[in-house]
Amino acid sequence: MFHLFKNPYGVRIPQRNIILFFLFSSISLFQPVLSQSATELYEDKDTGQIFTKPGNNRVKIDKFPSVPDDRTIKTNHNVTTLPDAFAHRPDDVSKEKLTITGRVQFRGASGTAQSPLSNGHRDFNAIDYAFRRLRLGAMYENDWWGASIQLRLENMLNRVDLSQTTQTVNYTDASGRPGSVNVVTNERLKDNRGYIQEAVIYTKLPYAGGRITLGQINVPFNREYIGSSANLVSLERSMVTAALPQFDNGIMLQATPLKEIHPKYERYLHLSFMVGNGKGGGGDYGTGRRQDLTTSNRYGFVNISPTYYGRAVWNVFGSLKRESDGREVNWQEGEEIFQRDMKLSLGSAFQQTQNLVTPAVSAMEYNAGTTNGIAFVTPQGVNGYPSADGGSSTLGYNTQNGGTTPGRTKMGLIAHTYDATFTWSGFYFNTAYTKMSGPASNGLIGWHTTFGYNIPITNKFYLMPIFKYDQLMGDFNRNGNRHDPNETLRIYWIGLNLFGDKHHYKVQLYYEILANKLDRDVNTGSPMLIDDRRIYLQVQANFWTGTTSPESYGYRSN
Repeated sequence: MFHLFKNPYGVRIPQRNIILFFLFSSISLFQPVLSQSATELYEDKDTGQIFTKPGNNRVKIDKFPSVPDDRTIKTNHNVTTLPDAFAHRPDDVSKEKLTITGRVQFRGASGTAQSPLSNGHRDFNAIDYAFRRLRLGAMYENDWWGASIQLRLENMLNRVDLSQTTQTVNYTDASGRPGSVNVVTNERLKDNRGYIQEAVIYTKLPYAGGRITLGQINVPFNREYIGSSANLVSLERSMVTAALPQFDNGIMLQATPLKEIHPKYERYLHLSFMVGNGKGGGGDYGTGRRQDLTTSNRYGFVNISPTYYGRAVWNVFGSLKRESDGREVNWQEGEEIFQRDMKLSLGSAFQQTQNLVTPAVSAMEYNAGTTNGIAFVTPQGVNGYPSADGGSSTLGYNTQNGGTTPGRTKMGLIAHTYDATFTWSGFYFNTAYTKMSGPASNGLIGWHTTFGYNIPITNKFYLMPIFKYDQLMGDFNRNGNRHDPNETLRIYWIGLNLFGDKHHYKVQLYYEILANKLDRDVNTGSPMLIDDRRIYLQVQANFWTGTTSPESYGYRSN
């Protein structure tokens, strides 16, 4: 009538005696004055039952058979006991590798009268407070597989948007005069704002440090996008990163092939190749609630063209070293600034698709400026969406060459990027050049570079002045000339980082100048420079808890 447990010797033990054992053990913890004889235990040699008094066929046991943790005692059904009730838990709980991660970035911003961060009366007369990022996630990894889930909680802050459908109704009044009125025929809530930032399952391969990853993956293209936003040395990523989604649904293969030559070369070369849907992640300006290739419920067509990504990274002087034991770990962009040794990481990547589906917000759209400091560029016909029969579906874009035609049924895109990060004794340099070609590209070119010097103050505090230049250009008005003054966007950043516990606690004060000719002279119609200058103060708290630090993983929340 009692559940039976097997001890390490293969003998079944009644649950009643197990409970008695833990009862006596608990009493002995709180009453150390009890005599040793009060806690003596005896085991029946035939049945394995445990008794507190000696008897025939019983032998005294000096110590109850040790178990790593009471929760690892398993029943015949291979289900662990409370509190977790998960099967296949490691017998040694110190080998558990579940890590909980979280991040809070809170920001105050103010701007000049012509910037979006002002009410237009005078410069720096208002402060906009906002959560730039709120992230929460979990990562698990054992010897041969792992998983990661990251939530984009800042998407939960704002109210749910209301979507309405209207219909024009014609009528005739009592005087016989015609008229019309718009009548709301349908109302619904936009109930999904992309709360999932990342969700992946991966399997480790026994050869060349290989790994196969499936899910909503951080695509292996842009260096700034691959690096976690928790580790950003500058306040914001560059404009060109908004051209393509940061996440995509698909499958990715990664490898460190030099490991097979010699283990010491494992971290020098890292290769990635991915096939994805090209529609972005739900939390990162994806194209809709569904991101599968065959969905047609938003654009009215079926786009089954996959997107291919590939990236190679060469760490010239080896990868990063952990302070605790000096062991090399994967390159984590932003962590290199705290190492005094010379480090150089070179990267190159490509992205290609036959039919580009533009994210809801991208570098091909224009918004005079946003609170995150990125200036976008106007669509005006870019990235036409191909219909199933090869016809045109421009979604209201107003230039004739913005959509597909029977003679041009594909709006393809090819993108290449080349980047580098160099550090030595506090000096920091980062740069990247990205060029896009193909009918959907508008000849987009992005280039940015960053200089800084990280000054250690104490063992925990660092002060780092930063200068960054960011440029984006392309033929956004589709007139054949991508060098128009109003089509070349420039941003200058001057900043100061205070690291309280490296990137875990960080205060950033930045001055931004958007030197863009986005206004027009009322007399000549020529582009004019807008006085768009901004000041940001951002505080970040980045934390993790668990038996394994995030640096041990190949993935970080972005």
